[in-house]
Amino acid sequence: MKLNSLFRKWWLWVILCVLLFVGLSAIVSVLYFSPWLKNKLETTVNTQTKGLYTLKLYGFSASFLGSRIAADSVHIIPDFKAWDKHNRAAGKRNLKDTKAPRTLLNLRTKYFALGGVNFISILQGKALSVNSLKVDMPVVLVTEMRTDTFQVHEPLHKSLQGIAKNLRINHIQLQNGTVRISSRKDDKEAKMYVENFTIRVDDLRLDSTSYYDETRAYYAKGMAFETGEAGYTLPDGTYRFVVGALKANTADGTLNLGNVKITPLLTYSQMARRERKAISRVRLTIPEINASGVDYKVHSRYNNLIAKLVVIKELKLNAYMDKKNYVQRGYKPLPHDLLQKLKTGLTIKQLEVKQMYARYEELAPEATKTGVITIQDLNASIKNITNDKNLMSGKNPATALVRGSINGNAPLKATIRINLLDPGGRHTLEGTFGPANPVTLNTILEPTAFISIKEGRLLKSDFRIELTGTLATGNLNLRYQNLKVDILSKDEDKRQIFRKKLLSKLANKVVIKSDNPKKGESLRPGPINVVRSKKRSVISYWKDCIVSGFRSAAGVENIGLDLSDPNR
Repeated sequence: MKLNSLFRKWWLWVILCVLLFVGLSAIVSVLYFSPWLKNKLETTVNTQTKGLYTLKLYGFSASFLGSRIAADSVHIIPDFKAWDKHNRAAGKRNLKDTKAPRTLLNLRTKYFALGGVNFISILQGKALSVNSLKVDMPVVLVTEMRTDTFQVHEPLHKSLQGIAKNLRINHIQLQNGTVRISSRKDDKEAKMYVENFTIRVDDLRLDSTSYYDETRAYYAKGMAFETGEAGYTLPDGTYRFVVGALKANTADGTLNLGNVKITPLLTYSQMARRERKAISRVRLTIPEINASGVDYKVHSRYNNLIAKLVVIKELKLNAYMDKKNYVQRGYKPLPHDLLQKLKTGLTIKQLEVKQMYARYEELAPEATKTGVITIQDLNASIKNITNDKNLMSGKNPATALVRGSINGNAPLKATIRINLLDPGGRHTLEGTFGPANPVTLNTILEPTAFISIKEGRLLKSDFRIELTGTLATGNLNLRYQNLKVDILSKDEDKRQIFRKKLLSKLANKVVIKSDNPKKGESLRPGPINVVRSKKRSVISYWKDCIVSGFRSAAGVENIGLDLSDPNR
């Protein structure tokens, strides 16, 4: 085909015109549009935030024809001096609604890109609507400038202004991000942090319709969130909560946490002196927590926590309490109190605890060494944990089925039924324990109750207890053979050895009933009567009930603490 005849083809001229238009558009974008838009964005941010923030765009480019904005990096810089000035001015005028924001953020990113930008709509002042947002390595440093005194915060869409109001983005991807939150700008360690997070969001619409749309969660059709390590330090500096990894997906309602740790940051003495009382200092590790049926949609609108199933695997708990050098005081809540005081709704239909290990150490007031008790291979299935009055009642209580082993020797099975909304704290315990060698209990009995079991055999026994917030009654059917007990002296002075031996001899021959039932006799009941000490934990309350039944069945009611004294 000759060149002259080629130029007579209409389609060639169309192609040339298109190429010319694209070329001119690219030149205009590079020489005029991109610099203008960059300056416009930077100026707008500084103006609309009243000097609180400065926006810096590096390697910025914008394509009007390609509907695209990109930058090699973005930096949003807070001005702390401007915040102080603005906050003082608002305070002098007593205008609470115009005070400077509670937090300031410092944002840095690597690659940043917006695709599918409708520039014409933006120029017309309409809501920003884009097809995609991609951000690499965002680093967000948040500084809390003042204490949050508000209990309820307005939804996000109500606080947005300008082109951000009614914002729509079809696809969002933030990857390899970091968030750090500090209480003061000079803090060396963040009180909360999230490392190496990735967020993927589908169809985000920041408007009231999407907020109330029951098919959406957090304004989006779908959201997936993954992190590396995340941590939070309690405001009083006593404990740090750390999660090794976290995954959440609103589409399938799952939440997974790995390598969870709660670590004390102070010594026991430091904690007890700060609280001015004896406390339980705990250390906890959980390799894995998995939740399914999580209702993110309800949480995003009402802040209620709902899950169908939560599984906690291989939890390890270590606790220590010093009652010798510090006094127990204050009020220890029952499970009822904890649920009833929650300001948000909570419903967990089923909680499974698998292969839990717990170790408790206690230094009694007159002891010289700590007592230790462990619960091993504990498995629990708990149903209907909720503060929803439509789901919780006396006829439909929370129910826990528990199996474990005390000190690795004494098997324990128990059923706990609790109406968590009962104002009187009513609940019931029933179960069995044994058979076992009771000598294994000396690790806790000798240092805390000053009783030493020398020999005997604990047969399978059962109990049933009815408890309230003030007292407990019930019965322990304690079956044992050839039980021999030493009553220990609380003074290790050698002059007490004769008295210790004398007490032990009298106890074994006169007080302790060595068999139950005795040959030819029926089983002696072990009535349980306990007045609750409100400064002791619910676990201690349950333990006191078992002790009460044991002492009644063995005929040693006068040994140990007075369980009818609420101030013990």
